[in-house]
Amino acid sequence: MRAAFVALWLAAPAAAAGPIETFTLPNGMRVVLAADRSVPVVTLAMIFDVGGRQEQPGRSGFAHLFEHLMFEGSRNAPRGSFDRVLETYGGDNNASTHEDFTFYYEVLPSNALPIALWLDADRLSALSITEGSLKTQVSVVSEEKRQSVDNQPYAPLLYIEISSRSFVNWTNGHSTIGSFEDLSAATLQDVKDFFSAYYSPANAWLAVVGDIDPAEARVEVERYFAWIPNLGTPKPVDTAEPDQTAARRFTIADEHANLPAVAISWTGMPRRRAEPDFYALGLLGRALLYGKSSRLYQALVKEAQTAISVDGGLGFPVSDMEEYKHPGLFSAFVVHKASVTAEAVRTAIFDEIGRVARDGIPAAELERVKTKLRSDRIVAQQTTLGRANVLLQAALLDGSPQAAEGELGRYLAVTPAQVQKAAARYFAEERSNTFEVKVKTAEAAQ
Repeated sequence: MRAAFVALWLAAPAAAAGPIETFTLPNGMRVVLAADRSVPVVTLAMIFDVGGRQEQPGRSGFAHLFEHLMFEGSRNAPRGSFDRVLETYGGDNNASTHEDFTFYYEVLPSNALPIALWLDADRLSALSITEGSLKTQVSVVSEEKRQSVDNQPYAPLLYIEISSRSFVNWTNGHSTIGSFEDLSAATLQDVKDFFSAYYSPANAWLAVVGDIDPAEARVEVERYFAWIPNLGTPKPVDTAEPDQTAARRFTIADEHANLPAVAISWTGMPRRRAEPDFYALGLLGRALLYGKSSRLYQALVKEAQTAISVDGGLGFPVSDMEEYKHPGLFSAFVVHKASVTAEAVRTAIFDEIGRVARDGIPAAELERVKTKLRSDRIVAQQTTLGRANVLLQAALLDGSPQAAEGELGRYLAVTPAQVQKAAARYFAEERSNTFEVKVKTAEAAQ
């Protein structure tokens, strides 16, 4: 009975939400409605076509800083009101900044949807930022950088070094969290310019997912957002990346790490739906590096017992494979024992990739990877927030929220031959970047 239940569950649709409805407001804002009346909860989410790639040299970290500033108050909801009002209605909210987008959401009882619509419309139309609030958030973001990146083992490698050294184009390579110097240099005029450039209704998608009547929700969305002026859409940024023709190697000293590590990245992975290889590479990353059943975890941690942890895949380390536009990275990251050389770990990674390129991957193994991916995607969309996230990312990154509907099927259609072809095509030695992490002292290693 249990096996039959699992099989039926995995065969279920990717989400229980109803049909997707889309429309565009006169000011250019695109809207997605998806009804799911199973529980009296609704998610209101917005995704803006702005992230780390839209920043300019000298203003790194500004997209993330601005995410913080969006909670600093607006004309009719002064500082502190946003959280306080939502909490009064039992709601929750947050935001996140990525390389290619910034995502905002509120989850609350469905009868309180107009409150969330009003709050979001007010900050989109009349954000209120002062010199004091700017200074406060620069300090907050700087402290976040210290705690989450600068003072964490391996974090400088994963969130700064790999991208900055793998990419040639600064637009692709700089850290989304920015530098202290650039953050401190931000001015109130920078804030105004950034808001005008990127926080126009025409540069955003809005989603209402959950316990809604679509016709009523449309009326409410139009009431609160349709009047906001269209500030236009920004010019696209240049993300062109030259072909890499020679392997590169780097040594990184990490004073917080107790064990050495090796990371290898390959640049130029295509955006999903850009070409079929994307899906093959996504599955290959999972087969090689995702979880304890992956090939390299079994080979290095379980069998040879030379490594402590294995991670990586398409999009890694700064994105999930579903969260970026071209170009992206495919990376492997292994923390290993001090008695093992970095060269031995590097060789093991290349050997495993070479084995797939030479011999392919058994159909049964690929099917296990697909099953795990399918279950992860189903679980991720069991909430209204998860569903809204998937729909908005598909809308922004692939041009339509409906693109999400066939995404799982494209992964499931990948054949072992396609995975083998992708491994042979993309992981050449001359396209690789190797990072050797050395601990600060011998005592730490011991």
